[in-house]
Amino acid sequence: MGIDSFSKIYYERPNVVQEIFHNHHWIWPEEEMIFKRYETHICGKRVLDIGCGGGRIIPALKALAQDYIGIDYSVRMIKACKEKFESLKFIHCDASDMTIFNDQSFDFVLFTFNGIDCMSHEKRIKTLKEINRILKYDGIFVFSSHNLDDRRHVTAYNIFDINVFNNIQNILSYLKVRKHQIRTETYAILSDPLAGYGHLTYFIRKPDQVIQLKQSDFSDVEILNCKCRFTEIASLERDSKWFWYICKKQK
Repeated sequence: MGIDSFSKIYYERPNVVQEIFHNHHWIWPEEEMIFKRYETHICGKRVLDIGCGGGRIIPALKALAQDYIGIDYSVRMIKACKEKFESLKFIHCDASDMTIFNDQSFDFVLFTFNGIDCMSHEKRIKTLKEINRILKYDGIFVFSSHNLDDRRHVTAYNIFDINVFNNIQNILSYLKVRKHQIRTETYAILSDPLAGYGHLTYFIRKPDQVIQLKQSDFSDVEILNCKCRFTEIASLERDSKWFWYICKKQK
């Protein structure tokens, strides 16, 4: 098993779907800022919400978009969204294979909550190319991704949790995924606190993420940090857990 298998199993768990639907109802300040800055690309346009999950940002998007479509590779997530937002369209679909959509189908594509970090490197690259294919020229693609330069190291337990039993469980969960961790010169797949360190997450540095985007025919890349500030590609930021990337389909 690798990151793809661990992620798919995790997001099909009934308790995870339930927890996400009942506890995730906010939009991040970075998202609010992006929606305002790129409102002309969303208002009255066709929008694709990849990894729609529990519908966390659906109210904000449906208030702007003329045509909203949400996709997720979790059958249970899609079922829950259909029950909660009956007037909207949701499709069970894997972002690495979106052949159900024609070329240049969307004005704005969003992959929120670091969803792209739940994929293997190979699947991530395939997904970027698929998103570029379905995006219209001058359309906007927005996503967030974990920062490999973040100074907070990923560990096998929570150093701030004084409950010994909890950390024993964390360590046992970590041991199940430890051998599946990957470290390369440009990215890493490491254990993550999600699911008690029994989850894997993709981490990448800003310059390497920009290279991935350019190789997938995206251009005009802008990067927003966790303080809602636009940042330079080459600058080293150790205190931003992840970044938001905003880019266009290259002509």
